Amino acid sequence: MDSTGGQKKWPKDWGEFIRGLFQDAEPYLSVRGDVLHAKISHGYALALMREEGGDPRIIEPAVILHDVGWSCLTPDAIKGAYGVKAGGHESHTLNRIHEAAGERIAREILKGYSYDSDLISIIASIIRTHDSGKQVRSMEEAIVKDADKLWRFSETGFSTEFKRQEITALDLYRHLESHVREWFFTNTALRIAEEELGKRREEFLRES
Repeated sequence: MDSTGGQKKWPKDWGEFIRGLFQDAEPYLSVRGDVLHAKISHGYALALMREEGGDPRIIEPAVILHDVGWSCLTPDAIKGAYGVKAGGHESHTLNRIHEAAGERIAREILKGYSYDSDLISIIASIIRTHDSGKQVRSMEEAIVKDADKLWRFSETGFSTEFKRQEITALDLYRHLESHVREWFFTNTALRIAEEELGKRREEFLRES
C-alpha cells in the first residue's frame, strides 16, 4: 500500500514494478545495509535464469525482498545471527526470526500491488526458509538461494562481508573455499562462485 493506505497502481511494465519493489524494500534493507546485497543478488538471479530457467514472477520479487526481515532485529542481534562466527541455538533462533518477519513484510508489500495471491504464497514460502532450508522444492527456490549466496563471492560482497563480520579477508576466503561445493543447487551458480573465488585469490596474490 502507498503512504495514504490505499492500493498502489499497477505499474506500466515489469521493469517499473521491479524498480518499485526495490524502493519499497529499501527502508527495511537499509537497517542492515543490504540494499547493495539485494541489487547484486538480483543481478545474479537474472544470470542464473538465463541458464537455468525459472519463473521471474517468483524469483525476482523473492530475491529482492528475501532479507527485509532483518529490519525487525537489533544491530547486536543481527551480528549474532549470521556469518562465519555465528552458530548454535541462539543464532538459529535469530535467523528464523528474520525469515518469518521477512515473509510477513514481503506479503504486505506484494499485496499492496494486488499481486497474484498464489504467487505471493510461493514467494513467501521461499523467503520463510531461504537461509534455514537445506533442500529446495523448485528451480525458483534454488535460484533465489543460489543468488543470495553468490553475493558473498562477488567483489563487493566479499569486501562488505569480511568488514561487517569483523573477520579478516583471508578468514572469509577460507570459509567460502571450504563450503563452495556444498552450498549451491545449480551448476551455473557453482561455476560462477568458483570463478569469483578465483578472482578473489588473484587479488590476494597481487596484494601480497
